[in-house]
Amino acid sequence: MEFDGRVLNCYGLMLVTRGAGWLEWGDRPRRRLPVRAPAAFVVFPGLYHAYQPDQTGWSERWVLFDGPAAGAHEALGGLDRERPVVPLGPGVRELLRIFDRLALAVRSGAAHRDVVAAALVHQLLAQLLVGRVDADLSQVVRYLDEHAVQPLTVGEHARRLGLDEAALRGEVQRATGATPKEYILRARLSRAKRLLLATDHSVREVSRAVGYHDPAYFTRLFSRRVGMAPTEFRRAGGRERPGDLD
Repeated sequence: MEFDGRVLNCYGLMLVTRGAGWLEWGDRPRRRLPVRAPAAFVVFPGLYHAYQPDQTGWSERWVLFDGPAAGAHEALGGLDRERPVVPLGPGVRELLRIFDRLALAVRSGAAHRDVVAAALVHQLLAQLLVGRVDADLSQVVRYLDEHAVQPLTVGEHARRLGLDEAALRGEVQRATGATPKEYILRARLSRAKRLLLATDHSVREVSRAVGYHDPAYFTRLFSRRVGMAPTEFRRAGGRERPGDLD
């Protein structure tokens, strides 16, 4: 069943632990994003929103909150009106633990429960930021994996991702420990190894498939980084292509 659209005067955080659906938000024209567990989404004060699980339904936890600290989280980028949906990985378990503690605090009836609840909401928002950063990093790395063989400069990759070169460099180094150029090289060589072992492509064909149009340069690069020439690597893996040349 669709949740009727409305505008709140506070923030809301929804954690979806099972199932899928969509979130619609914003002023006209309104935007709609898919939501697939595990994921969280944020609704913002003064901003229209509506959401709906698909026909199989979903499992959810939610909390409403407000105050200067919530606005500070938004100002620092932890809550982003342009990206209200946050895909989550293993971090969803920590969010669930905090939600469980929050439910206990609210139901406890203790005199200090409001203070404890506020502290737990802060923990939720901090963990959500960690989840967003992890999702952003995995998105950048996934993009480079998919586009490593394209003849693009690091600057061109950055522009495609909506980043400047410094931001791309920082994100890739945090996620992989390598520079973008080094990571792209690793991705190309990994793909070359797979092609050498799994196909009968010639070295020239493999070279072109991984972004190098000069097979001699590719062979020198492969030999230097892997420790053996492409044909030697293929033979070491139990395969040999008759007539293959470096």
